[in-house]
Amino acid sequence: MNFKSLYFVFLKPSQGKLGLLLLLSFLQLKGQQEQFSQAQQLAISGQHSEAEALLGELTAAHPDYLPAALLRAHNLSWSGQYRQSIDAFNAILQQQPGQTDALVGLGYAFSWSGAGSQAIDAFQRAIEQAPDNTDARKGLGYAYLADRDPQSAIQVFEYLARDYPEVTEYHIALGKARLLAGRHNAAKQSFEEALATDPSNGEAQLLLAISRTQGSALEMDIWGGYSKVEEASRTGLRLLQALYRINRHYSVFARFDNTLSLDNLDFVNRNSNASSLWGGVLAGWNDRLATRLEYGLRFFPERNTQQQARLEQVFYIHNGFSLRLGGWAGFSSDFPTEWYSYAGLYIPVNQYLALEPSFYYGKDGLNSVNQQRAVLAAKLLLPQGPEFTLGGFFGKANLGIEGIPDEISGGYLLALIPLNDWLSGQLAANYEKGNFASATVLAAGLKLRFK
Repeated sequence: MNFKSLYFVFLKPSQGKLGLLLLLSFLQLKGQQEQFSQAQQLAISGQHSEAEALLGELTAAHPDYLPAALLRAHNLSWSGQYRQSIDAFNAILQQQPGQTDALVGLGYAFSWSGAGSQAIDAFQRAIEQAPDNTDARKGLGYAYLADRDPQSAIQVFEYLARDYPEVTEYHIALGKARLLAGRHNAAKQSFEEALATDPSNGEAQLLLAISRTQGSALEMDIWGGYSKVEEASRTGLRLLQALYRINRHYSVFARFDNTLSLDNLDFVNRNSNASSLWGGVLAGWNDRLATRLEYGLRFFPERNTQQQARLEQVFYIHNGFSLRLGGWAGFSSDFPTEWYSYAGLYIPVNQYLALEPSFYYGKDGLNSVNQQRAVLAAKLLLPQGPEFTLGGFFGKANLGIEGIPDEISGGYLLALIPLNDWLSGQLAANYEKGNFASATVLAAGLKLRFK
């Protein structure tokens, strides 16, 4: 319909002022819809401040225009302005109690802001109004996950995965809930079903590898390798370890450590050994706190046995970010006590990459001098399960010996490569330029997991 046609419909003399009013209303409605569409495109493309400017004008001019009010509240939530978004959704609900879209949006705003119980309440109210609303059910499931309630999350996502088997997201979310509940085999099945719908999904591949690892009751590690210290070298067994998971919170382990025998210049030159035996426990008290406690004995060829103790506390802070604090001490009756303490961070960059900075400070028993070392490592977790860690370090020991440098430096590479559900290969390379000698280590190992 062109303008001329509009004139004859709305403005012909027999209609007078009524036709003019209808034309103005039509033009106003058209402008309103165009402004809404423009704001919608801006919000969807991530230009939230530009969308807010348009929506602010639109909602002020047309306070009863529900689509604009809803879009503005959603746009505030998408841009991280959760408090303002919650207020905007509540304003809509004051005018229209039970409005489903507003309740769902309110639930997501609460959930993203960390208000888990309020999010659950909003989603449940939305489901009461519209029992088959998938956005509300999905939001409720994620809110239960964020609130560390895996059983309730499992019920929600089992329903969604059953009714929408082609949706990869629901299988992944169900697997996460089962993993959180300690149901590793069931979680593995969910991630496999997710990959059946989307074989290239990196998140599902990564979580499948995690479920296989955490599902093992017994793990065994064996390492052997080659060490070159200055011009001397040695090959042999480096480490044996067995770890048993009592339940999802507690594990115990035992370890034979022969690395000092291979990497210390004095022991290499004399072809003697200084091996250690360790025992310890890992306790995951809750989702925020974990403890590692170890006790060991080191057997020297010409000295009394040295007792060793190590304690590490891990604080899980938010979204995978964690803080490690710990220390080690070695003491015997015929040798000065040596010790070090350390602090480190685990900083997820994304679901595949994390940074691990740490700092060590301690006292060397041999030279009785203070030492410090700064370490920075990057950990890469690939979707199929391989893990790679590349790190470097720089340190200083206040030796005060002429001709002997105080600085130490080096780097290392670690790799864990799954071969199947129960067997993984391990590789390590390390170079250290120390105060008295430089050392290169090349090692390989196997990790065996038993259900």
